[in-house]
Amino acid sequence: MYHLIPSPTVSEPQPSRLGRAAALAAVIALSLAGCAGVIAVGYYLPVTSAKSYWFISRSSGVVAYMLITLGVLWGLVQSGGLFRSRVAPALSLGMHSYLNWLGLGLAALHGIILVGDGYIQIDLARVFTPFISSYRPIPVGLGIVAFYLMLLLSLSFYARSHLGQKNFRLLHYGSFGVFVMVTLHGLYAGTDSVALAWLYGVSAAAVAGLTALRVIEARRKSRRMAAAVTPATSASRPSARPRALRP
Repeated sequence: MYHLIPSPTVSEPQPSRLGRAAALAAVIALSLAGCAGVIAVGYYLPVTSAKSYWFISRSSGVVAYMLITLGVLWGLVQSGGLFRSRVAPALSLGMHSYLNWLGLGLAALHGIILVGDGYIQIDLARVFTPFISSYRPIPVGLGIVAFYLMLLLSLSFYARSHLGQKNFRLLHYGSFGVFVMVTLHGLYAGTDSVALAWLYGVSAAAVAGLTALRVIEARRKSRRMAAAVTPATSASRPSARPRALRP
């Protein structure tokens, strides 16, 4: 999500209204395309339609997880300034926004599409309310909570000037919680978690590795700043006057 460890010294430009509208339009278009695909399958292939809802839910959930992982990794890379001199700020923020909102849209499709599935027997109330589903309530509930927290983090980016840098940074540490919850959701709620164990393992290793590198980089930067300030402070102090020698 948006700059998991934001840099307090660099002010990021706010995305334009056109960029926000384009991201929202892409999310809506992809969600509608998925629903239209289910309707088309049910009309032309009635035998296959019984499982089409489940297939689309699983595929959209996997793609949403990959997008969320990429968003987390992009936030870590950008907060560290690795590509800041190579990528324009507008493009960087646009990519971050696109990954985040597209992941949210597919995550919503992942849950809502199950209402039409005849096997799992779930309604909209259970899709949007955590821990009340009859099907694996705890991992399903973690996915729902992660969706709401991810939505809050995405919206908070546009209220960054009102929240303040400190509150914004503290709030966005919740992105790590989102990633952990969606990983647990995929592992324990999915029927194909064994086949996708490599995906969850690689994603977790990538996020943990970049987080460790980001922490090491931040500590090195703090040490360099402290080392640069200490000699300057010592040089600014008046030197002690030598004592006069007694005759």
